Amino acid sequence: MTKHKSRARKNSSAIAAVCASLLAPLPIFAADTAPSQIYPPNMKFADVFGRAVEVRRSGTNALIPDPTLADAEKASADVRSNVTARDAVRAVMASVAPGPVTCAGLTSLKLPWVRITSAEEVAAQKSAMAYCKVLATVDKEITVEVDLPSGWNGKFLMGGSGAFLGDLNNGSKPVALVRGYATAVTDTGHLIPKDIPGNSWAYQNPERLLNFGHRGTHLAQATAKQIIHAYYKRPIRHAYFYGTSGSGRQAMMEAQRYPDDFDGIIAACPTSSSTRGSGLAKAWTQQQMFPTLEDQTNYRPVVPPEKVKVLDDAVHKKCDGLDGLVDGIINNPLACKFDPYKDLPKCSAGKDGPDCFTPRQVEVIDHIHKGPSNAEGQVWVGMPYGGENIDGQWTGKSGGAVVGSPEANKNPSIKPYFTRNYFMANESLKYFIFGDPNYDLHSFNFETDIPALAVSAAQLDAVDPDLSGFQKRNGKLLVYAGWSDWSINPLSQIDYYERVSAKMGGRDKVADFARLFLIPGNGHCNVVDSSKKVPNVVDFLTELEGWVEHGKKPESIISSHVVAEVGSRLGPSGLPIEGQVDRTRPICAYPTVPTYKGSGSIDEAANFTCKAP
Repeated sequence: MTKHKSRARKNSSAIAAVCASLLAPLPIFAADTAPSQIYPPNMKFADVFGRAVEVRRSGTNALIPDPTLADAEKASADVRSNVTARDAVRAVMASVAPGPVTCAGLTSLKLPWVRITSAEEVAAQKSAMAYCKVLATVDKEITVEVDLPSGWNGKFLMGGSGAFLGDLNNGSKPVALVRGYATAVTDTGHLIPKDIPGNSWAYQNPERLLNFGHRGTHLAQATAKQIIHAYYKRPIRHAYFYGTSGSGRQAMMEAQRYPDDFDGIIAACPTSSSTRGSGLAKAWTQQQMFPTLEDQTNYRPVVPPEKVKVLDDAVHKKCDGLDGLVDGIINNPLACKFDPYKDLPKCSAGKDGPDCFTPRQVEVIDHIHKGPSNAEGQVWVGMPYGGENIDGQWTGKSGGAVVGSPEANKNPSIKPYFTRNYFMANESLKYFIFGDPNYDLHSFNFETDIPALAVSAAQLDAVDPDLSGFQKRNGKLLVYAGWSDWSINPLSQIDYYERVSAKMGGRDKVADFARLFLIPGNGHCNVVDSSKKVPNVVDFLTELEGWVEHGKKPESIISSHVVAEVGSRLGPSGLPIEGQVDRTRPICAYPTVPTYKGSGSIDEAANFTCKAP
């Protein structure tokens, strides 16, 4: 057995043991105090307190494994267990009794397994409302921020940050404070390291790994709801989650594991798989582009950054006009049959140059787009052509996922991470899979090492196609990604949607509660090529509200190109557009694609329709 296989097995055993202990039901007393009307009697106990419990029915030995509050009220009062938890339950029920609660007064709120550390008023700024900012710690170290606007609209919108989380950067906070949502975010129980902002926090700490995987988000939303109830003294009308990138994975986890937490969920550019997607697939691109560790750390890519635009131009030359319009946008990359061996300009034998590709460079481009494989076949989906030159995808001013740039990181401590894929994959393999701070992805063997991912994947990867729980509670899931997203790969989202459809009775049935939208010309989380007129501003939140609250299923959604925002990473939208809109296009529900009607301005969405390719 190799050293890395042994470490992976040891790491996996520790993760499994901690998962079992943290997710096991906790015996608990029911509160003698009747629940406030804010909590309906049929509400699940676990949804109020964020933990699975068991209670014993009064006068019998019968256990109720997933009680409602009404069940808990009738539970036996003579079971001797967890008196501390019983007192905490009484306290929280008393804390939501009728009567005004000030922002500062929230610090005295008693919640089970929660310490409220601060509550302060924050003044209004521009169009954002004044709000009460609450910080709390759940369990040992899960930090939650809850923001309570002065003009509450009766709804809850939870958000998050990106990558490996670890901060309170709530991407949904701006729109929440403009539109009146109470909002919350969690670091899921760890802080971003100061030296290298990766995953060293998970080293030999399977509890943090589990909290990052899914438990932290679930506990945080339950705590946020209790604080909202206590402050406003009225029920939440609707609860939503809007997550992008790393928090998009959180969003998918919520739909799969905790279907009762939210009425509607937006998973934007979700990094759904932290092992196969962020680990395995990105390791493949780096092994191809930088064949050795020395190539990676000394920045010697097979394809230099100055050739990325030449590649992108060749793809657009062949495929931009397939939809009948040469407009800088490839509407359906699946129809683009680009062959780098035939369609790229070739260098003369034995020579290299800035406007041509050597045989080795062509081979690497081909292997990267085809995706990881081994002797048994494909192990992760390939990536469509198009958008390689979008800033941050292959290369760019801020670096890039595949090729990066030598100027990407000026900090000497993180100098080896010239590319985002190297950072994401290496940190995942080091701490999530092998538990070895000295591991490097160039050691990963695609023939023998893939089984090492299994145990961590069970807690970290949001890829379960069984959404029956979310369907039964009438939840709505809206997933979107850019067709040129090299961080998450749009084909992985198609693969997941098709697996959900196969599991749950076909696309038509799934479309009633889950929809996938792929945005032409967009890279990771709405970033676009500033040299092209690509719409990337889309108000998905309003569409989700209409679906959840009024039953209006989204078939197509308008996307806008805003002059003032070209090239920026917009994140969650829903704010008023500032700037000039000079092009609109429909974003179509998969599997349909935008199709020009044949007349009228190509800058107006009304002149396009959504059709099956």
